[in-house]
This record gives sequence, structure tokens and C-alpha cells, in this order.
Amino acid sequence: MHQQNNALLQIQDAHEENFWPSFSDVMMVILMTFLLVTVAVLLSNTRLLQDLRSNIAAKDQARQEVASTLKENATLEEQLDYYRRQLNSTETELMRSEALIEKTRTELKETKNLAATQASKLAARTTELKAVQTNLSTATATSERLQAELTQTKRAQEVETTQLRNELKQVQENLSQSQAENIEKETTLSSLRTQIEENRKELESLEGDYSQLDQKYQKLLKPSRSSKGKKVVEVMYTSAGYSIRKPGDSNYQSVGLSQLNSALNDLKLNHGNDLYVKIVIPSNSGLSYNQAWAFTRDTLAKYDYYYQEDKSVPAAEAEEE
Repeated sequence: MHQQNNALLQIQDAHEENFWPSFSDVMMVILMTFLLVTVAVLLSNTRLLQDLRSNIAAKDQARQEVASTLKENATLEEQLDYYRRQLNSTETELMRSEALIEKTRTELKETKNLAATQASKLAARTTELKAVQTNLSTATATSERLQAELTQTKRAQEVETTQLRNELKQVQENLSQSQAENIEKETTLSSLRTQIEENRKELESLEGDYSQLDQKYQKLLKPSRSSKGKKVVEVMYTSAGYSIRKPGDSNYQSVGLSQLNSALNDLKLNHGNDLYVKIVIPSNSGLSYNQAWAFTRDTLAKYDYYYQEDKSVPAAEAEEE
């Protein structure tokens, strides 16, 4: 029995000794498992942390890329808008240039037309100038011819006047001689008185002729009647009536005789010695020569400057008589 108890105790001790190592092993296994789980968790956390960091970095990079893309897109839109504005400005400038070119073409065309018109006017003026030069040459030649004729007439009048003066002097000498003879011949006084009376009549006739010649000579010395520098009024006279064209008028105006005289009187008062009266008698006027001449003579004597100035000659002769 005691042996059995010893054997049981030995078995129990053996069991106890076998139990504790197994527990240690189990605890070791548990510890190892815990450590493994802890390491696994740590590794998993580390990997998750790295993944999280990677995700955060990827998100940051994505944000940067998005921002860069947005920026690039904004820049492209701004550039596109800028180029659009430049295109619009260029199109506007092009349209302005085209309008300016069209305007320049129009002005050039107008300038060409104006140049052509001016050239035509210049050609017409040149032709008119040539005609005026021709008329001037003709007028100069006519003036020279008239001047030569006037000089020749003056010389002839001077010769004739000299002859008349010599004749008058001779007549006066004859008269003086006759008077001396009348004094010496008192017996023949009656016959001599008759002869003296005849000589006196002859002398008066000669003096009258001399006065007329002297008057003609004075008229020859006086400048010829001319409308140059004068106010010209034209008077037309026909059997149908009278017409007048005043200075500055382009057409004739039909008037009665009283209206004609009134108009000429007004012109004479306004212009005085500058009034030149031009009498126009048409070839088909229906007037006789005496009617035309009488009207011309009377009208010029009343109103024309030349005949108004000429009135001083008879007045001087009357004072001498």
C-alpha cells in the first residue's frame, strides 16, 4: 500500500512536472501569437499609414495637377480671348483700311476728273487768250493806222491853216492899203465906200470860214470819241419805237420817248462826263436817213459826254466876237 501510495505520488509528481512545462509552452505560444499579432497589426498599421500617406500625396499631386490644369485652361482661355480680341481689332483695322482705300480711290478719281476739267478749262482759256491776242494785234494795227491818218490830217490842216492865215494877212494888208487909198482919194469916196463894204463882207466871210476851220482844227486836236473807261448806254431807234440798255443790263427794255429822255437824264446826272451814248439804228429799222440822223444828233447833243464837253467851243467863240 505504501508502495502504491509512493507510486501514486510519483505518478502525480510526474504529472505535475509534465503539466507546468506544457503551460509554459502554451503561454509562450500565446505570447508568441500576441507578438505576432502585434507585429502584424503594426505592419498592417504601417502599411495603412504608408497607403494613407501615399493617398494623401496622390491627392495633393492630383490637386496640384488639377490646379495646374485649371491654370493652364484659364491661361488658354485668356490667350484665346486675347487672340479673339486681336482678331476683332485686326478685322476692324482691315475694314478701316479697306474704307480708307475706297475713299482714296474715290478722291483719286475725283482728282483725275477735276484735273481733266481744269485741263479743258485751261485749253479753252488758252484759245480765248490767243483770240484776244489776235484781236489786240488787229486793234493795235488799226490804232497805228488811225494815228498815222490823224497825224497826216493834222499836217494837212496846219498847212491849210497857214495858207488861210497868210491869205487873211494879205487881205488885211489889202484892206489897209484900201483904207490908205480911200484917205488919199477923197474924191472917189463913194465908190471906195462901196468897195470897202464889199471888201468888208468878203472879210467877214473869210473870218467866218476861218472860224469854222479853226473850230474843225480844235476838234481834230481834241481826242476822238471813245467808249473806253465810260459808262455805255445803248439806245435803239426803229419805226416801232425806242429801246434802251443801261450800263450793266444784258437786254434791251422797250420805253416811250418820255421814259427814254427821263432815263437818259438820270444817267447823265449820275455819270456826267462819263456817259457814252451809243445809238443803234438797225438796217431794217424802217426809218429814213433824216429821221435817224436827227434823232442821233439831238440825243448825242443832249446826253453824250463828247458833245457835252464840245459846247465850250462855241461859247469861247461868242466871247471873242
